[in-house]
Amino acid sequence: MTTPIPQNFVQTIAKQRGVTDAELETVFMALDGQSTATIATKLGISDIAVRKRLGEVYKKFQIGGNGPGKLSELRHQLLFSYHIDQGTSDFSGGKGSLLKMAIGHRQEDWGQAPDVSVFYGRTEELTTLKQWIVSDNCRLVALLGLAGSGKTTLSVQLAKQVQNEFDFVIWRSLRSTPAPSDFLGSLIQLFSNQQKPDVPIDLNSKISRLVEYLRKHRCLVILDDFEAVLRPEELAGHYREGYEGYRDLIVRLCEVNHNSCLLLVSSEEPTELALLAGEKVRSLKPAISEEIAREIFQEKGLLPQAQELEILLSRYGGNLLALKIVATTINEFFEGNVLKFLEATALFIEEHISNLLAQQFDRMSSSEQEIAYWIAIAQNPVSLATLRELMLVNSSLSDLLKNLDSLGRRSLIDKISEGGETVFMLQPLIVQYVTDRLVDQIRAEVLETVKTQGIERMRLLKTHKLSIKIAKKKGNKGEPISSILELVKNRLQVVLAKTTGFEKPLNILTEVASDLEDKSILEVGYARENLAQIISEIQC
Repeated sequence: MTTPIPQNFVQTIAKQRGVTDAELETVFMALDGQSTATIATKLGISDIAVRKRLGEVYKKFQIGGNGPGKLSELRHQLLFSYHIDQGTSDFSGGKGSLLKMAIGHRQEDWGQAPDVSVFYGRTEELTTLKQWIVSDNCRLVALLGLAGSGKTTLSVQLAKQVQNEFDFVIWRSLRSTPAPSDFLGSLIQLFSNQQKPDVPIDLNSKISRLVEYLRKHRCLVILDDFEAVLRPEELAGHYREGYEGYRDLIVRLCEVNHNSCLLLVSSEEPTELALLAGEKVRSLKPAISEEIAREIFQEKGLLPQAQELEILLSRYGGNLLALKIVATTINEFFEGNVLKFLEATALFIEEHISNLLAQQFDRMSSSEQEIAYWIAIAQNPVSLATLRELMLVNSSLSDLLKNLDSLGRRSLIDKISEGGETVFMLQPLIVQYVTDRLVDQIRAEVLETVKTQGIERMRLLKTHKLSIKIAKKKGNKGEPISSILELVKNRLQVVLAKTTGFEKPLNILTEVASDLEDKSILEVGYARENLAQIISEIQC
């Protein structure tokens, strides 16, 4: 090898990273200066197989980028680790110089951060974030928004642009939900310059130790997928059991004096941020960007007209992932014709997007889901008074406001002023997803009613009135949407036509609805009215 690192040391480090024997054999030869072609010949494999093995090694050492620099970076990491292990004063003298060299030449640990070699726009957001982090010395900045809105990519691009302002830049995803104590221990290990520090046992002491490092060095720590440590199926922003240590970490880092910054990336806002917000704690939601949307389509060779782009943005909002999928769909199935796609489809939700939205929806509490269904049924912004009037279970104003606030912290609902009152509306993609989900469940409940000839298994047919209509505000350019009843009718007709035909099921539904006439609304909710409306729709 051209480096003075013993092979047994390299082998030990590589095994700790999960490098296989075949990969290790290949990397030894590469570090020795042998070309890919030479390695392939000696090992009796293809050039592609050699590059694949080396690629796996680079991944395991968390080395990104392209080109020959990755091998140099691997050699640097191994050399640095070897000198630390041997206690060498530095590459030429003095332990402090070794730390200085490490900071000067290897100050970043990007973990599983994605590649951002292709990045569009966000000039305004980047300027604002850099101002907050570099100039205003914010201790915590939260980057919030729905999955697919580009938060992660923006966080990496931001970190790349400001990395020279910091001694350490560390990017981590919490998707695997590491325990707070383990996560803090790993950070302390990083800041200790890869030595074996005396890590405190209790959580509070670990946070204190971390604060010491954040005071000693200027650090940027990015935590992506923060919503993973928050509790699902309850109001937004509360921590999973056993993960409250992350709240303690956030509060401490926001309140104590230091020159470092924690960048929090999440689709859900922790509850404590509202109380901590101020001069040193700020949050930002990426805006809907016409510039990025146009760049996405241009990358696919598409040039939508201004009006076409306006419609696309009204349908998909700021969901960049959805726009990328739409651009691909237009290319593959509509010969690159944006207008044909718009004329042939309404709001198009591909399976991958549907799965992301399902994850968001399933995190909601049941009371939040109830509100989301009401807004989807209304097809228009709904006021606080209207929501209270429609709900059968008369929630207190305080509870209703808590649920609306929670939906806001999930970035699922927009609050706007209309005609002198505050109204609430869901994001367009959320409306479509919630509508589809509601219609599927209503269809299932109707079929179950036909099967059992009773209402025992009804839920949404009891709790939600399907025929409500909220007047559309003046100047609303939104596209016409089929009513929930019409959508339910369409899906029922498809199922019933394949089985027994309409007559028998309709007779059963009519009998069930008739049996409910003398029941109070407290007993059956909106069931009788909904069944009557569905029967009428199918008979039309």
